[in-house]
Amino acid sequence: MDGVSAKNRRVLIVDDTESIHRTFRDVLAPAVSPAELDALDALLFGGEGGAARGPSFELTSAYQGEQALAAVRRSLQAGAPFAVAFVDVRMPPGWDGVETLSRLWAEDPLLQAVLCTAYSDCSWDDVMARFGQTDRLLILKKPFDVVEVRQLACALTEKWSRERELVDAIARMLAQEEKHRRLITSLPDMVLRVDREGRCLEVKPPRGLAPAVQPGFSRDGLVGDALPDDLARRFLRELERALADDTTQVFEYGQQVGGELRHYEARIVGLDAAEALVLLRDVTERRRAEAAAAAQREQQEIIREQARALEALSMPLIPITEDITVMPLIGHMDRRRMQQVQATLTEGISARNTRVTIVDFTGVPSLGPDVGDEIVKVAQAARLLGTEVVLTGIGPRIAHELTRVGRDLSGVTTRLTLQSGVAFAMAR
Repeated sequence: MDGVSAKNRRVLIVDDTESIHRTFRDVLAPAVSPAELDALDALLFGGEGGAARGPSFELTSAYQGEQALAAVRRSLQAGAPFAVAFVDVRMPPGWDGVETLSRLWAEDPLLQAVLCTAYSDCSWDDVMARFGQTDRLLILKKPFDVVEVRQLACALTEKWSRERELVDAIARMLAQEEKHRRLITSLPDMVLRVDREGRCLEVKPPRGLAPAVQPGFSRDGLVGDALPDDLARRFLRELERALADDTTQVFEYGQQVGGELRHYEARIVGLDAAEALVLLRDVTERRRAEAAAAAQREQQEIIREQARALEALSMPLIPITEDITVMPLIGHMDRRRMQQVQATLTEGISARNTRVTIVDFTGVPSLGPDVGDEIVKVAQAARLLGTEVVLTGIGPRIAHELTRVGRDLSGVTTRLTLQSGVAFAMAR
């Protein structure tokens, strides 16, 4: 409790007689040791004496009601309120005790009070008529009994501490509830609080969704009223599991809302044995995006397959006799495509026992970097298989590129045109 001791022993004495104030000081703040005060507390409230405690009661004197009210206001501003006020009924010429106490309570509702009265001052009926039924007020008849005064002070300061703890605990609980409520309100999801039968006790609509595309749940309505029969049965099964197992149940479902299929993710969390919290998130846009991405991936795979098929068509291995084959190349040739040429060529040579293979570059407009090395490797791989490779159709641009990067094809047979290459192979 900020600024307030857990054992608040601040006491306000309101009386117009100085001798009464001295009496209270002698009773509530005597010149005795803390051990003696502990022993008296143990006698009055039980338990063992000698526990760590502060000094005796802290007394503040006020001789009129106006002074008492000012003292209460100062104590509240300082964060050190009084726990108990002993208020005399008759205090001429100012307010009487009943009027004073009503004003003190208007400032500090937690203040415990003792009205000090003689039999002729006022009756209990008069007090009840002014304050009604209350547990904050006791009557102390004059003349005072010393033990009774101290007992009242001890009991009421203890009661004040317990009530202050309760008030603070309630304030913390309400603040926590408000935090939770704000958190829930900030969620974009629809939030339902439902009982075991699936009745909606509270409904928070989703944020950012037009009413036409919102799920049709309403307060005091059954969940099943807003869902098709199969979905309603599934919802109640998941609700039963969440309440029985104290687990979070998550599932997705689709539903026609506003003339279109909407997709929802439902999370059901048991709050206790009788109630659960349901978060409904509209995942329609996410599902549509996922479907579009899957369709795009499928389309890209189709394109890749088509590209691979076109590549295969652009480097066919064509037999023109039993031991002569031709591979006409088409399009720009990079390192990867030349490696495919080598793979296709070696497989074809092995399968047909080809003696001469003609690789025609007439349809190749340009070569990529390092392609010259791959051309040499093609010729070397063919020779290892016992086949001679003839390169044809190498135009001026490709020849320039090969010489620019320093590739020596002197060990490879070349012919200017495909026809001359075929003639050469036939002659061989």
